[in-house]
Amino acid sequence: MTAGARPPVTIRDWITIRTTRAPAALQQQILTTLGSDADAPESRTPELCLASAARALDALLSESRFGRDHARELLAIDALTTLAFEYASQTADSRDDLAALATLSARTLGQLATQRV
Repeated sequence: MTAGARPPVTIRDWITIRTTRAPAALQQQILTTLGSDADAPESRTPELCLASAARALDALLSESRFGRDHARELLAIDALTTLAFEYASQTADSRDDLAALATLSARTLGQLATQRV
């Protein structure tokens, strides 16, 4: 890295900045759900947030974890999905990019619901 150059921004950095008003426990759950994907470049936010949300939702559904004690996990899934679209809406080159993300999201999360419920 050259002198004065800023280090690359990670998904963790971007989410931490975007969720400053969220409860600390929720912010931590979001990052925990992302796992090592949180250290990927921020440009991968939409795809990796959706993938993490899908993995977490799959785990909840397959293990029948529907009680209140798993609410934070469900809130993190919702937040990851929202953050994926928030990032994409700020950086997308066209409406087609957002439509493709919406299609991917609906397909991915919808399949889980029909497979597990």
